[in-house]
Amino acid sequence: MAVPFVSRKRINPRDLDADGKFYPAPAYISEVNINKLAEEISESTTLTATEVVGVIRSLLLTVPKYMMLGYKVRLDSFGIFKLGFKNNCKGWEKPSMVTANDIGDVKVIFSPDAMLKDKLNKPEFVKLDAKYLPSDDKEENSEPGTTEN
Repeated sequence: MAVPFVSRKRINPRDLDADGKFYPAPAYISEVNINKLAEEISESTTLTATEVVGVIRSLLLTVPKYMMLGYKVRLDSFGIFKLGFKNNCKGWEKPSMVTANDIGDVKVIFSPDAMLKDKLNKPEFVKLDAKYLPSDDKEENSEPGTTEN
């Protein structure tokens, strides 16, 4: 299984007048939704696709609930989800001065499990021509005339 990529032109934010350079970027072919995942999971379990969708939807409700309660949520062999605060919080000299009003935005932090990292480690890659990607993934800064491989 090869991971698709394309060439993307990136401009140096420190030198906006300079010509950009091309770098590899992931090529997203499309999206996979809950129903597609459920179909595939149902083929390898005794659950129907409808039952799998129900389980996934319950998981999507339950994980944020526990994160909001202050738990780290570990999905074995997949990873850990937890809440974090973006770096726009105000700092104080004393702990007693810190209040909830100092918290800016909340973010979700995902730490992949070693097994997931191992499965994604050292994949093969295949270069795609950006003109064959769905229009919402094409960027004007793709290299003109990029060819496969």
